[in-house]
Amino acid sequence: MNKKSIIVIGAGMSGLAAAHELNKAGWNVTVLEARERVGGRVHTARAFSSGLIAEGGAEYINESQFRMIALAKEFDLRLGNVGTWQNQSGDWAALEGKTGLMEDKALWGTDLSEEYKQVWVALAELGKQVSDPANPIAAINARELDAQNAQSWIESLQVHPLAKTLFANHIRAEYTCEPKDFSLLDLARNGALYYSDPDAADPAFRVIGGNDQIPNAIASRLPDLRLNAVVSSVKVQAEEVVVTYKQADSFHTIRAAYAILAIPLTTARQIDFDGSLPTAHHAMLNGLSYGSVTKVMIEYRRRFWHERGWNGRVNTDLPIIYTWDATSHLEGERGILTAYTGGEPGAALTRLSDTERIQTAVSAIDRIFPGFSDLIENTQTIAWGNEIFTRGSYMAYAPNQVTAHWQALFSPAGRLYFAGEHATIYQGFMEGAVESGQRVARNIIEKGQ
Repeated sequence: MNKKSIIVIGAGMSGLAAAHELNKAGWNVTVLEARERVGGRVHTARAFSSGLIAEGGAEYINESQFRMIALAKEFDLRLGNVGTWQNQSGDWAALEGKTGLMEDKALWGTDLSEEYKQVWVALAELGKQVSDPANPIAAINARELDAQNAQSWIESLQVHPLAKTLFANHIRAEYTCEPKDFSLLDLARNGALYYSDPDAADPAFRVIGGNDQIPNAIASRLPDLRLNAVVSSVKVQAEEVVVTYKQADSFHTIRAAYAILAIPLTTARQIDFDGSLPTAHHAMLNGLSYGSVTKVMIEYRRRFWHERGWNGRVNTDLPIIYTWDATSHLEGERGILTAYTGGEPGAALTRLSDTERIQTAVSAIDRIFPGFSDLIENTQTIAWGNEIFTRGSYMAYAPNQVTAHWQALFSPAGRLYFAGEHATIYQGFMEGAVESGQRVARNIIEKGQ
């Protein structure tokens, strides 16, 4: 057997990033992807008019995320600035039957924008309890923080109740789970990693023409990528890893010196590991929590939101939770609004049919801005919990899970390595997926020398 052979399970961003590095280093790389396409949760929706697109999956590349920016440059792809995720001028809220700019004091009875900012100030303070975001379990009070949930912290804040609602929605959006189901230790870790300065904002970008161009470009350079290859078993042995997969009506078994598991853990739970995983890795794989998220993308003949002084972003207590302009980085009369829903509202929308989910989003937006539904041209939706090769959004640490599983996530199980947005400090981002894939590839290359 070739000692520099490897099987990469999954052709999402992490698997592709790992395969790309290993291929360049001269390794014999076989990539197995269950879907008929690459990219995983990077999925650009293209069934719109005039060449418009929207991101059905991963959307944002922050200015500080140099790995994704480097890949865009490597493949001559341009990025369009979409502003910050945290907050922007022109943000609206639709809460308790009221709708308007967050800084409209007359409407809210307070400067809601300023009240909301105080939550971010408090988050920066919380983040000081995690001195090293790459090793949160080393924090002095790690177990104490991990045993608590984000909801209790939000309730303790001395801010306007509506500001608490806004931040609860932020958790539903950024981490795709309910605040009560999110570890306070991981919220503190994210506060230290991203939000240590409440006045600083990291601009975000989309790839012009679609984020999926990056995984497609990487895939085009790989010599052995097998689509529609559903892995059924993985056995980690002392000298090799044995993988069995089904393609069409046939089962195939292949062997390699190493393997990388670069798929969501929710999907990995469907694989038979034949008892070859160490106890800690088995517990991690089956124990870590995932959130729920849906997107509904609505194309309008004209961007009516500009006429209303609205930037397309609204934080709501309606069933859709969040909206934004999916085409904010582009010029043109037509535009697409994305309704993005995580947490329990996202789970509720997941249970609906596509038609029902789209109608729910259209009705909610029409409730906020009545009279513009007749401008709708096309719609698309995706519920990631219904995707059989995803089965959720992305990992969201529940209380007590960071201290229980952090070390196993970053350690190989013998000759099997873990990569993905879950196995990185930049959890939930394309950047994190790439970081994990590149890091694991380097570790394997060094070990194989």
